[in-house]
Amino acid sequence: MVTTGSEILSVEGLSRHFTSPVSVTDRLFGRKPTANKAVDGVDLVLHRGETLGLVGESGCGKSTLARSLVGLHPLTAGVVRYQGTALPARRTRAQQRALQMVFQDPYSSLNPRMTVGQMLAELLRYHNLVPRDQVAARCRELMHLVGLPQRALEQRPRQFSGGQRQRVGIARALALEPEVLIADEPVSALDVSVQANIINLLSDLQRTLELSVIFVSHNMAVVRQISDRTAVMYRGRIVETGATDTVFDDPVHPYTKLLLSSVPRLDATSETADTGDPPGDPGVITREEVSMSAKSAGTSPCRYLDRCPAIVAGCVDEPSLLDDPRAAGRSAACVHVTARTTGVIA
Repeated sequence: MVTTGSEILSVEGLSRHFTSPVSVTDRLFGRKPTANKAVDGVDLVLHRGETLGLVGESGCGKSTLARSLVGLHPLTAGVVRYQGTALPARRTRAQQRALQMVFQDPYSSLNPRMTVGQMLAELLRYHNLVPRDQVAARCRELMHLVGLPQRALEQRPRQFSGGQRQRVGIARALALEPEVLIADEPVSALDVSVQANIINLLSDLQRTLELSVIFVSHNMAVVRQISDRTAVMYRGRIVETGATDTVFDDPVHPYTKLLLSSVPRLDATSETADTGDPPGDPGVITREEVSMSAKSAGTSPCRYLDRCPAIVAGCVDEPSLLDDPRAAGRSAACVHVTARTTGVIA
C-alpha cells in the first residue's frame, strides 16, 4: 500500500448529534430534549491511495462518522471536503458516486427481492455509467473482480453465505467507480477464516483500483494488517492519529494503550501495552477535583477523565489534537504528549 501526500478527503469539526424526543410530561415541566453527541468535532484527513484505519470500542461513534461521510446522516456541524470542495447537504450524483460504503451487515443492505444482476444493472443504468448494451458485460466484470462466479448474478441474497454477501456488497459499491471506499466493520459478522479472505480482497482492490479506503473496525489486529495510518476514536472524538506502526509500537494516549493491551498475544510472556502513569506527579489531584475545577472555570474536562490512570491539573480543559514532538505526522489529544522526551509514557 502506497501513500501520497495529496488529500482526497478531509473533515473539519464534523459533529452529528441525535436529539431524544420530548414527551408531553417533559413539556409540561419545561424539560429540554437531551442530545446524544455521537460524533463531536472530528478532524480527519485521508490521503489519495492510502488506507486509514478507524478504531475504537463499540459505541464510540465510528459507524455514525462513516455514515456521515457518505451523506447518510445530515451533519449537525462541520464540513466534509472532497478534493478540496465542501460537499453540500444534497450531493450531486457525481459526488454520491465518489464516496461509497461497504456496510457491516451485507444482508440488510441488499434488496432481498432482487437478484444480484438486477441490483447492479439498476445502479449502472441510473447513473449512466456504461452504455445500456454493455450493462450485462459490466455486471460480469464486477463478479470477476470480487471473486464470484457469473451465475451469482441470477441469485438473490438469501442464496449466499455471509462472505459471499459481503463480496456482493463490495461489488455494488465498486459498480459506481468510487475514489473513496468506506468499509464499516466489513468482517465483524463473518467467521475468522472468511474474514481473512475479505481483508485480502479489499487489500487487492485497493492496490488494483488505486482506491482511498477508510477501514472502520474495533479489531486492532486487523487494522494493523491493512492500514497505512490509524485514527483512534473515543466518545465521538479522535484522540490519537498517526502512522500505523508508530501508533501500535509507541502509543501516546492512555486510551490507545488500553486498546492495545486488550489485543490477544500468542506469547504470554510478551510485553503488553503500558497503561501506567506518565512522568510527573499523578495522584496529586483527583477526578473530583478536576471536575469541580472545570465546572468553576466553565470548561469541559478531558472526556477520558473517568478512566484515565494519569490525571493531572491540565486535564481540566479537554485538549485538541497535539503534535507529538518525537513522531512526525502523529498527534494525540492528551496533555502529556508535549511532555514526551524519550521512550513511552511510563
